[in-house]
Amino acid sequence: MNWIVNAETPEGLYLRQADPVLAKLIERIGEIRLTASDSPYESLIGSIVSQMLSAKVAAVIRQRLSTLNGGPLTPAAALALDDDAMRGAGLSYAKIRSIKDVSARTLSGELDYEALSVMPEPEAVAHLAKAKGIGRWTAEMFLIFSLGRPDVLSLGDAGLQRAAQWLYSLADPSEAPGCLERHAVKWRPYRSIACLYLWRAIDDGYVDGRTRL
Repeated sequence: MNWIVNAETPEGLYLRQADPVLAKLIERIGEIRLTASDSPYESLIGSIVSQMLSAKVAAVIRQRLSTLNGGPLTPAAALALDDDAMRGAGLSYAKIRSIKDVSARTLSGELDYEALSVMPEPEAVAHLAKAKGIGRWTAEMFLIFSLGRPDVLSLGDAGLQRAAQWLYSLADPSEAPGCLERHAVKWRPYRSIACLYLWRAIDDGYVDGRTRL
């Protein structure tokens, strides 16, 4: 699934009408794009590798894994890799266990990516969280960025909370989660797209620069 959203697309128009404050951000930022992954398995493995790492370091480790495997990682290939060799590529043993558990569940069909694409969000998150090393945040990011699901809210994401504090002019950061949850009710069925605009506000410097819309 590919998303191209702006102030005049159906998604953008819906969000602007539902939330006049968010509307100002959508109009300022303009177009956003997201291309869902062609390989959900590889994307999920990439999410595990990236946990608690900078994007640059994670990219280096992913490249080392690809070199170690002699090409893109598949579930069968991941299970066949030597743990110490994977450790030498920069992975912790906890991440190695997680990668192998996800690979085994993928091979067995227990981890069903097609089913995940249509499951209600709580069920999809719970399904993913059965695998070792997959927490709520990782599951939510996977649903948004890998499966391209349009209506996911990552309430615990620190960046979204920071952006909500800025957008809705909150003096107390502790109010941000509740504020985000309240406004997200209005964003359904496009909560993921609203989140993308909030993240984009951080990337474009509006949040840290305290730019008013």
